[in-house]
Amino acid sequence: MPSYQLIYWDARALAEVSRQLFVLSETPFEDIRITRDQWLKKYKEDSPLGKIPILIIDGKKLAQSHAIARYLARKFG
Repeated sequence: MPSYQLIYWDARALAEVSRQLFVLSETPFEDIRITRDQWLKKYKEDSPLGKIPILIIDGKKLAQSHAIARYLARKFG
């Protein structure tokens, strides 16, 4: 089974649909909720398109909330 990490602010907003897809499909994932300082120091430089949310699937990064949700919906059926 792939390893999933979802990175976003500690808020619902753009990542909430993806979080719900994980929960409803009963698929384990790491929900990484970051602060602005963490974003600037650790995540921004390596993020695709310089934005969040980011879904990391076994080390491969996927960006854009709609693309992530669509990927997960297709993956989980």
